Amino acid sequence: MAMEPDNIQIRVHSRRGGGGNMIHPVSLESPPPSIPAAGANSPNGVVYREVKHFKKWLPWLIPSFVVANTVVFIITMSVNNCPKNSDSCVAAFLGRLSFQPFKENPLLGPSSSALEKMGALDVYKVVHQNQGWRLITCMWLHGGVLHLLANMLSLLIIGIRLEREFGFVRIGLLYLISGFGGSLLSALFIQSNISVGASGLRLDWFCFFVERI
Repeated sequence: MAMEPDNIQIRVHSRRGGGGNMIHPVSLESPPPSIPAAGANSPNGVVYREVKHFKKWLPWLIPSFVVANTVVFIITMSVNNCPKNSDSCVAAFLGRLSFQPFKENPLLGPSSSALEKMGALDVYKVVHQNQGWRLITCMWLHGGVLHLLANMLSLLIIGIRLEREFGFVRIGLLYLISGFGGSLLSALFIQSNISVGASGLRLDWFCFFVERI
């Protein structure tokens, strides 16, 4: 004698009229015939809710970007070597990592010449000296401690959350493409000053301010 499978449930639907009682075998593994909207009760009193599970990614790329930008800034300050090039430096106890005077850089950072040595965006050199690499290197430079903190804090607060939701590939591409796009916009619209920054918001006004002082 054949055994009936255990995953079959018999539901009886009573209807008034000529149809009488109808028996419908329903598999427990299959979804119900009609799923009401979330929170709505079905005729038999069962509430169906749709549950979505999102994969959470472990963020590591954004913290790596923060470390890389910080390391590059320290190297830039070492190349700047304020005590060698200036009579008065801010935080002179830091030695060659000390900052340029406020009249040269109000953001607690290096001189514009040091930024240019490290690869700041200079439109003239990009166009006439074939230094297109500056469109990329300028993304990793910052005009000072205040500029670095502003960019890195926003990157940590927003970037880590986005990386958890969408993964490191999408966020990494977004970071690089937006930075490169910011470099292109700076090269097109602001051609008289050098430009640095890890975001599309450039620090051209910084060099403009230094030149005016």
